[in-house]
Amino acid sequence: MCGRFITTGTWAQYRRYLNILPPEVDKRNGPQPNYNVAPTSELEIITNREGERIIRPVRWGLIPHWAKDSKTRAMINARGESVAEKPFFRTAFTHGRCLIPATGYYEWHSQDKIKQPYLIHLPGDPPTFEPFAFAGIMGRNKNLDTVTFAIITLAADENVAELHNRMPVIFKGKALTAWMNTQTSNEDALDLLRENRGGNLLYHPVSADVGKVANKGADLIRPI
Repeated sequence: MCGRFITTGTWAQYRRYLNILPPEVDKRNGPQPNYNVAPTSELEIITNREGERIIRPVRWGLIPHWAKDSKTRAMINARGESVAEKPFFRTAFTHGRCLIPATGYYEWHSQDKIKQPYLIHLPGDPPTFEPFAFAGIMGRNKNLDTVTFAIITLAADENVAELHNRMPVIFKGKALTAWMNTQTSNEDALDLLRENRGGNLLYHPVSADVGKVANKGADLIRPI
């Protein structure tokens, strides 16, 4: 699963690594560094509007379009194996595929009744490492006047499976463009989920301070 992550790159850096954004974003401020993005956070993600890729603020925790009130539980993750079929996710999967920029994510590994957090990231120098994007889905709920997203997960690559049996989908280069293409069918989009970079991921233990949402400092990603 993915319940916490970091966004420490600039839009210019994301454009250089992801190669899916127009050059104009280099002049855009942000995103603000966040070393502890948690559910319900509102952050800028990459979406489509009238065939063009745009950056817009969206809240983390998908609420389906059919929910009548806030009693419906928001979902921060969607399982890739069933995302196209489950009523909770399927409309967002068909019409709201998006990308969530990030530079790492946290996972907790339990051993001897102790939960040790780890930062998982692509190669590179901290605090930015190599910027990437999670596969995501988003949707608008008119009843609640809100736009929300979830991160798609699959069974963990063997490279990180010892930490957790699930991992967020981190796309390879060409898959980014196809995922954001509104003409890509659901069947082809499901195939794209397998093109992830799990085998490139590295990880190291970090302070348990990351468990507190209020903690946001850069010291959270320091190896211990």
